[in-house]
Amino acid sequence: MIYAFVKIFTEKEHAEAFIKGDLFMQTVSAFKEHRDSSGELRGDPMEGIVAWYQPTNVKVEVGGNQILSEDIAAPIAIHSKSVLDKNAFCIYSLNSRGFEAISAQTLRDFKSILEIHESCYGLGAYCVAVLNAQEFINRCSTAIKDRNLEGSMGLVDYFDELNFSGNFPAEKHGYQKRSFFSRQREYRIVLDINRTPSSSFTLNIGDLSDITSNVISPSEFNKHLEISLPDGSIA
Repeated sequence: MIYAFVKIFTEKEHAEAFIKGDLFMQTVSAFKEHRDSSGELRGDPMEGIVAWYQPTNVKVEVGGNQILSEDIAAPIAIHSKSVLDKNAFCIYSLNSRGFEAISAQTLRDFKSILEIHESCYGLGAYCVAVLNAQEFINRCSTAIKDRNLEGSMGLVDYFDELNFSGNFPAEKHGYQKRSFFSRQREYRIVLDINRTPSSSFTLNIGDLSDITSNVISPSEFNKHLEISLPDGSIA
């Protein structure tokens, strides 16, 4: 279940544009090529992968000479140009993945997974909370249909990059990231704009001020986040 969304920005004016309904969408390839100054945050050289093979599961030959699996330094990632050419809007989601049930005993742990992790603060100093997740999804879906665009929406899956080996399901292409990024708890909108060459795109879904917070900081969001249960338990 998704309870809310939070979009993090480096610039305040971008946050204000989001409240007006502008969803800025970079190409997936732009995320692959981006290099963050303080480690991998927005940039991920493994974006757009459709398969991930451990060295022990592949056979590599060069000129008839086989390269031993123990001599292959890292897993082999297979990227798809069609996925890299698509546009993606990425947003932090407060979702219940990892918790089948919530009790007074697990409430504090549950709250900790909903909070924006400190490792995500580097994404920007400003954020806007979407307080009605389903309405946001509905407006995105309507805007996509009204513009006759091809696209999909959903949570990103995080795979174990040290052990997983194989192909990813076609319906999840564009929604696979290494577990290294799991604290970003990402939800995505992925569109096929069909532009040549591919480029950034802004999807306007209409004014969002009725379902969003004011512009705040990620730390302020965490400070104000409160969860309560029917039995009176609060975290």
